[in-house]
Amino acid sequence: MKNKQKSRSGCRTCKLRRPSCRNCTQKNLECPGYQQRLQWSTKHERPWNATTSGPENFNQLVTAASEVISKTGESSRSPTANVTASPSPGPHSDASFEDDSGTMVPFIKRDDSPGAETNIQDVPDISVLQPVVDIPSFLIEHWFKSVCGSWSALDSHVNPYRTLTHQLWSSSTPVFYALQAISAASLVERLPAVIRDTARAAPTMATEAIRKELMDFFSGNYTKFPSELLLALFCMSSSMAWLESRELGLQYLRQARAVLKTLETWKLGEKEKQLFEFFKGCLIYEEMLRSVVSQDELDLKNMLSWPEPPQAALIKAVPHPWSGVSTDVFRLFGKAVALCRRSRTRWRHHHGTSFKALQGAMKDIEEATVVEEALLAINAEPPGLIQLPIRDRDLHNTTEAYRLSSLLQLYESFPDLVTKRMPNLADADGETVWNTWVTPLALHITAILQQLPVSSMRCIQPLLCLCAGSGLRFESKAPMAAGHQSYLLNTEAGGKSPPQLPTPCSISPEPEQPTLDPAVTPNSIKISQARRFLMDRLEQLELSLPPKPIDVAKQLIRAVWGAYDEEIGTPRRTHWLDVMSNTGLHSIFG
Repeated sequence: MKNKQKSRSGCRTCKLRRPSCRNCTQKNLECPGYQQRLQWSTKHERPWNATTSGPENFNQLVTAASEVISKTGESSRSPTANVTASPSPGPHSDASFEDDSGTMVPFIKRDDSPGAETNIQDVPDISVLQPVVDIPSFLIEHWFKSVCGSWSALDSHVNPYRTLTHQLWSSSTPVFYALQAISAASLVERLPAVIRDTARAAPTMATEAIRKELMDFFSGNYTKFPSELLLALFCMSSSMAWLESRELGLQYLRQARAVLKTLETWKLGEKEKQLFEFFKGCLIYEEMLRSVVSQDELDLKNMLSWPEPPQAALIKAVPHPWSGVSTDVFRLFGKAVALCRRSRTRWRHHHGTSFKALQGAMKDIEEATVVEEALLAINAEPPGLIQLPIRDRDLHNTTEAYRLSSLLQLYESFPDLVTKRMPNLADADGETVWNTWVTPLALHITAILQQLPVSSMRCIQPLLCLCAGSGLRFESKAPMAAGHQSYLLNTEAGGKSPPQLPTPCSISPEPEQPTLDPAVTPNSIKISQARRFLMDRLEQLELSLPPKPIDVAKQLIRAVWGAYDEEIGTPRRTHWLDVMSNTGLHSIFG
């Protein structure tokens, strides 16, 4: 069993042969079978000194947080400071008051008991007091002000996540703690001294609340649609990589999948059907992100089992209200990448050619052809694109970029698909096929990204940058320009000073070029400029999104380009998925 994948759910054949375990049979009990349960693991956590315990009274904490959030939105303030109960989680809280700026500061109580001396110096000047921030209230407020907008590709007052959290955060324990967990995860790199302990504790509290809710749901105690449970699960699955870049949050995602699978058997009303379709689209988006990095065989099998949507559904595809891009496009992207990863894994593990490996390769090509045809059937250019509002134009460009990125991954992994479309390349080598088909497609995707502002739909841009960068391979060695962001290679000509290359921001149209070394081809300049734009875009996204996954994406794309550049002039053709597998540079790139 050393090199075999062990099933987490048991062997189906063995379970049919012996449905009950030995212990249950001996005790004359009905065997419940193997069941996965959600449990927060502290195995890799570092010990930390907790000075306060969790809230003793959930309702009191919610009330206090509500007061803080509601007061933040008031446009006018009373000139007199308002004395309020401190919203601190601790069991013993001194009173505090709110100054004219709305900052919570401690209220110093005087001892008026007999015999107590009154000294005006005992009461410090309010202007020099350090502000006191109630962390749970601050994190809930931060969710509504910042996290929800950056976490959602499409955000507005009708964003289902925004409306649902507004309705549920004060009444649902899982939502209350999940919002704190995701908010703390988004701030832990920028406010480490303030948030570090909370960022470690909040997931534990959220996981425990979710576990209890899951037990109620699967035991049949739920009579309403589990919006709060699904919302909390998706918050946790997304934010795990923000704390630890290699954490994929799969334990939460699998539970969300199981909940939605159970809901398929429920009789839902019209409103519940809309919520079901919304959360189903959220699941497809989250699983699509894992299709790039998950090592679990069951997860890949699940993605590869996704059916291709009918052509009519693709043409009429509508944006998802949270992830923006059509669910059908995300499903095809996830399936395309899963096919590519399965193919690369097979070739890495089978160094020699065997009949079984060839059979698997033929099956991969057949399935890839079906996905390719579905992607090509999408209506790519809606009429009157220039007249579209800016937001609609950005949405179209992002959808088109994901559609083309799906095709790019298929063509990188299965060159036979290219020769089907271009019979004149049937006898060409891999380098010619790449330079003729793959590189121009990668440059085109980069040009689409240039039309997309960094602030628009930013949470789904990192994966597009990674995909476009995977197709940028130089044809030949060229001189290196000055500047740390140039990725052209040095020549071996000794003593020759490198020429200055132009550095326009856009790839096309091309400005008039100065006289360059003959080794610098126009295509090399385009690739160099595209590489620099993609790295610049990732660095810009790193400033407004949780930085850890973005940093991994930057390291990965540099490693991929480094491997490509080492192979110039050699027959080797490294695949970027192999680089990711060998370096371990993976995260949730969205």
